[in-house]
Amino acid sequence: MIFALDVGTRKVAGLIGYIENDVLNVVDFETIEHPTRNMLDGQIHDIKGTAMVIEAVKKRLEERNEVKLEEVAVAVAGRFLKTVVLEAEQDFSGDLIDENTVKQLEMKAISQIPQNDDSGSELYCVGYSVIEYRLDGFWIKNLIGHRGKKLYVRVVAALLPVQVVDAMIIALRRAGLRPCFLTLEPMAALEIAVPEDLRILNIALIDIGAGTSDIAIAKGGTIVGYDMVPMAGDEVTEVIAQSFLLDFLSAEKLKRTINDNTSFEAIDVTGNKIVINGSSVVKAISPTVEMIAKSIAEKIKQLNLARPSALFLIGGGAKLRYLQNGLAHALDLPIERVALRTVEELQKVKSLRQDFKGSEYVTLAGIAYVSAYNSGSIYDTVSLNGEKIRLIKIGQNQSILQLLVQKGFKFTEIFGTPQPTITFELNSEIRTIPGKISGGMKVLLNGTEVPLHTTIRSGDEIVVEYNKIEKSTEPKIEGFVKQIIVEVDQQEFTRFWPKIFINNELVEDLDHPIKDGDKVLIQYPNAEEIKKAINEKFGIVNYSINGESRTAQKVFCELVEIQDKDEKEERYIFKTRKTKIKDVLPKSEPIKVFFNDEEVIISQMNNVVMVNGEYLSTESELLEGMSIEYSTWQPIIADVLAKVNLKTDGIIDYKIFLNERPVNFAAKINQNDKIRFEVFRKAQPTQS
Repeated sequence: MIFALDVGTRKVAGLIGYIENDVLNVVDFETIEHPTRNMLDGQIHDIKGTAMVIEAVKKRLEERNEVKLEEVAVAVAGRFLKTVVLEAEQDFSGDLIDENTVKQLEMKAISQIPQNDDSGSELYCVGYSVIEYRLDGFWIKNLIGHRGKKLYVRVVAALLPVQVVDAMIIALRRAGLRPCFLTLEPMAALEIAVPEDLRILNIALIDIGAGTSDIAIAKGGTIVGYDMVPMAGDEVTEVIAQSFLLDFLSAEKLKRTINDNTSFEAIDVTGNKIVINGSSVVKAISPTVEMIAKSIAEKIKQLNLARPSALFLIGGGAKLRYLQNGLAHALDLPIERVALRTVEELQKVKSLRQDFKGSEYVTLAGIAYVSAYNSGSIYDTVSLNGEKIRLIKIGQNQSILQLLVQKGFKFTEIFGTPQPTITFELNSEIRTIPGKISGGMKVLLNGTEVPLHTTIRSGDEIVVEYNKIEKSTEPKIEGFVKQIIVEVDQQEFTRFWPKIFINNELVEDLDHPIKDGDKVLIQYPNAEEIKKAINEKFGIVNYSINGESRTAQKVFCELVEIQDKDEKEERYIFKTRKTKIKDVLPKSEPIKVFFNDEEVIISQMNNVVMVNGEYLSTESELLEGMSIEYSTWQPIIADVLAKVNLKTDGIIDYKIFLNERPVNFAAKINQNDKIRFEVFRKAQPTQS
């Protein structure tokens, strides 16, 4: 279950839900407005007041859903946002690039983040996005799984003053919550509102809240960067309050229902009942709306170096249509290119409650969604033996061991003194296993003992204690072998252990000890062997092509991925589909010819297929006993002339030569044929 909060300037919104098939399913949500102005410009000013609202949202969700909420995903923003672009490169000498290698590369870039701004204030990294990867100098979308020698990454990191982040953490803890995920609001919003397939377009996402207008821009398939404008809906509310002598909450209510042709009744601060004409409200707010729109447009142009192709607006302040029009005008965009994105439109969000609607919930849904994947998050604060420590979070790789090393503990303190080691050969690779450790540390994470490689999260409490001396024991074979699990079409097909040989003798007992000098051989199956077993289970289908009897597998089996993340198992995931007629037809290669000495490629067109005497699509399933008549398409001269788009205007007499022989349009052509089109006479131009 995911619990996410959007702690905004005007209100606090929370949801609980879960991820299924890459879709956020919202079970319930709650929104409570701040009774007073606890926050200004996206930053917490009254920690106690903000915590009370957060706790109220939490309790309502707990009571309605009979759950206990202790961890929360949250995002931060604020008027002091600073972004920096960082890059790093490193050599790679391994086989395939894995996720850990990529994260190490990103860590190398993130490690260059400035610790302070120009005034000396301490900065905190609240998130980052990858702008681009390069492999051996060439742009590549994803490094994982590739081979290469030189890796490069460029990222944009978002920084906020440490006081902004600390205020959020303290408010959450006062509300009885521990932050398990922290990111930047526009990062979360962009991830869910502008999916990857739209990032090839130049789109600016603007989250217009009460205190700030947060900006994120994508183009060319990557994220360009983030920025913010310290103006949003509150500026409009304040103008209304000042113009008509209203308190802030009354002015806010009036703003939400503003219309040119409507009159409003209100009580001003002197107690007088007044009638306010909608057109006068529009006139009063127009200069402020124009100023906000121009400020946002300026930031977008600075960040994007041009006007974008389209604007996506989210947040409560985005509903003000006068601001939508102002942005379109400021960026010289047609109004139809300025779109209000609402949460119910998002493909990756489904809600069990019908009233989970509106642009104001997009960021909240984004926080919940990205928290499930730990996307772009930076670890906040952990406690080590009571001392508060801030850590950079890179993906999911930050461990207790890295924390201890960072704090200056020696390896002998952490691991203790090793007893005599055991060296053995595993699949021709030399392995050295230390014996039992004398001393070392025991680690408690939130009161539970865990191994040193355990990943830590924001708000964790770590306590380390020194271990007693223990005798060493021999390692067991079970520590080095993985069980093979085969999954077909999302169902478990089979599971088995690989063959294990120690010193050329078959071993079936996983508790068998490994001694110094042993030669261990573990024989894992390859994907083709597993695929063969799957095909044998599904069986074959008999058919004929042009009178020749043949057989084929009933299903087309494809390896989707090999999951090798777990230390105890290796999962082979296959998917199948019914074998189609096209799968058993002979493959026709494109034909290359030379037309007037220039190469022309003629691609295969539809071949004629009849099954049991009737024409049938090659996409049809191959069935038992099918009699297939197959005629291969044969290209002719006319296909080449159509391909080169020959212009024949004014030509009276010509000849076509195929391999220096005169032919007509219907002559058949073959691979590497030479065709010459020779004009002998053209029409004379008409004399005026």
